[in-house]
Amino acid sequence: MSNRKRTIFIVTLIIGGAAAAVIYGLFDPAKYAFFPKCPFLLLTGGLRCPGCGSQRAIHSLLHLNLKEAFLYNPMVIISIPFLVLLAAAALTKESHPSFYNKINSSISSKILLAVIICWWIFRNIFGL
Repeated sequence: MSNRKRTIFIVTLIIGGAAAAVIYGLFDPAKYAFFPKCPFLLLTGGLRCPGCGSQRAIHSLLHLNLKEAFLYNPMVIISIPFLVLLAAAALTKESHPSFYNKINSSISSKILLAVIICWWIFRNIFGL
């Protein structure tokens, strides 16, 4: 990726992230109907997908209510360090390719997939 394209990409991510933060900070997804509902939850009559509660968790995080965010979806809180690592790897791909390759390896992807599937099963068995 050229420097110009990379800069445009980063600026777009920052603007999009800031816009999302403003929307999720100002509006509570539990109270406003314009936020999308989980299709898996609706189709299954109450089973939760791995991401259920993420919008409310993000809203709570933006209001610095970590306990409430954790109760909505613990995986959102737990995944933040991994997301930071992914972003760091993407931003330093050219200067640190081995770091990028380790973070984006097939084994990392398989572990991530296994964690998501386990969380999906676990939360529906124990009602989390």
